[in-house]
Amino acid sequence: MLGSVIKRLLGRGARSKPALRAPSGGWLAQAVQLQQRGQHRDVAAMCRSVLEREPHNIEALQLLAAARCAQGASREGVAHLRRVTELAPDSAEPHAHLAAVLTAIGDVNGAIDSYRRAVRLRADLPDAWNNLAVLLKAFRRYDEAEACCRSGLRSSIQHAALHHTLANALFEQGRVDEAIAEVRAALALSPDVPAAHSDLVRMLNYADAQDPAAVYREHRAWAERHARPLEEAAPPHRNDPDPARRLRVGFVSPYFRKHAVTFFLEAVIEHHDRTNLEAILYADVAQPDEYSERLRAYGAAWRRTVGVSDEQLAGMVRRDAVDILVDLSGQTPNHRLLAFARRPAPVQVTWNGYPNTTGMAGMDYRITDAYCDPPGATEHLHSEKLVRLPRIYMTWRPPDRAPGVGALPALESGRMTFGSFNSCYKITPLLVALWSRILVRVPGSRLRLLAVDGDIAERRVRDLFAGHGVDSQRLDFVPRLTYEEYLAAYQRADIALDAFPYHGTATTCDSLWMGLPVVVLAGASHVSRVGVSMLSNVGLPHLIAQSGDEYVEIATRLAADLRELAGLRAGLRGRMLQSPVTDGRSGARALESAFREMWADWCRRQTRR
Repeated sequence: MLGSVIKRLLGRGARSKPALRAPSGGWLAQAVQLQQRGQHRDVAAMCRSVLEREPHNIEALQLLAAARCAQGASREGVAHLRRVTELAPDSAEPHAHLAAVLTAIGDVNGAIDSYRRAVRLRADLPDAWNNLAVLLKAFRRYDEAEACCRSGLRSSIQHAALHHTLANALFEQGRVDEAIAEVRAALALSPDVPAAHSDLVRMLNYADAQDPAAVYREHRAWAERHARPLEEAAPPHRNDPDPARRLRVGFVSPYFRKHAVTFFLEAVIEHHDRTNLEAILYADVAQPDEYSERLRAYGAAWRRTVGVSDEQLAGMVRRDAVDILVDLSGQTPNHRLLAFARRPAPVQVTWNGYPNTTGMAGMDYRITDAYCDPPGATEHLHSEKLVRLPRIYMTWRPPDRAPGVGALPALESGRMTFGSFNSCYKITPLLVALWSRILVRVPGSRLRLLAVDGDIAERRVRDLFAGHGVDSQRLDFVPRLTYEEYLAAYQRADIALDAFPYHGTATTCDSLWMGLPVVVLAGASHVSRVGVSMLSNVGLPHLIAQSGDEYVEIATRLAADLRELAGLRAGLRGRMLQSPVTDGRSGARALESAFREMWADWCRRQTRR
């Protein structure tokens, strides 16, 4: 990131004000040439020489700042940029440049302050507005991020990045349809941005009025534009086509840490058959944690890929002679699908992190099960060949430090408390309509939801319920919590209501583990059938609804019999422990068996050539 900041300093340096001394001689062009050749020491020496004669020379200060940042002396670079802002206090660009460097070195609060100064001085700086919005969004200040984007768009309506950032801020507030419209606007202006196109296909999974076939076509469009040219240029593989030899399996993710992806991966790495499979983790993890260390302790090789380009990652995989490469992200942010597009491994698989196709011809397989993807029902929605594991497509490792289940809260409070701890972008108008019907049918009941970040987002949720006659006083927003506190929050709810159309995954497991039966509405494709797999595998198929009316009926019926509900609550954790959902060893064997069959198929195709 710092490298791109340096290029901006060189390309768009603040110009000297008329009252300041202009640069003398031809040193500036020479210094820029040296900088472009990477001769930062020479640039620094030249700039210092100029500054001895002209201490107020802005170009020299900015070039010196860029040179020192490139040499790793970022703090000195920041000091020179601060001097520029003092020399040109009414110029916006120096503040924007300072903010960019502060961002690159991790001083986010300082960067926010500098970007704010820049846009106060000049409102027509769309890049500064966008960068400020990105930082605010990273701090979950979505209302402010949205306001910044709209301010920038007032003067630069054709700025694609602002539309894209606005889309993400709206999405995080749960305003999915608005977000989709904004990301489409970004793509209309700049169609060759893979990340924006990925955000579009990801967001489509959450929309109320989704057509699975149309969503599939959008995934294919992403792959056609961004992946296909790379797939066509991929060289052949030299892996030994021996179907019986030990396999090298690589897993690619930015989430090899305390994250839902790891909760469903850990058992596979822990129980993998080391005699037949070598696991390699390609980790975009800047700050490993205890979960990262556990994965490494199970014997998996760790390849740090932070700052590594997709092309470089593909080269790493080829050098490691990986036989099967597994994507754990799909079309989620920070994915590495364009590394997969370069075909670094003979067999490529997507699994775990995304409930839909990648759309790519270069992704050979998608791991699933017969509940999420009933045979014959969803093949036409995938570019990959579906491989169904025997029972469940992935297993979940229960948390080590979960609190006890506790008694049914309704027995003490005398009222029913429903809960849904999914993210707010899963709370759609259709879902609110169903939840409202349940609350109306169960007098005095309440609904606990995870807090939504921002006044606009919370007001949206309250207004949606109010539109169905549900007083906002019946909604209980749980504040943002640590994972352990979040689990404890389940102790104060009686029944979990799953989201639709995008089912919960980790939240469903958490709910069941904490004693809450989960009411699920089954849909037509994987994204709306994850809960079907979970509940079927723990022996609770009677909690799966096939229609909205049945969803309301199941929840209402559960709430009407506290004795039955209390007994179900007390036995759910044991039921989970005895189910395929938590049988990590069997899950690992099933996945390895699928890998072996994939590999054998590739070997057969090599021998026929």
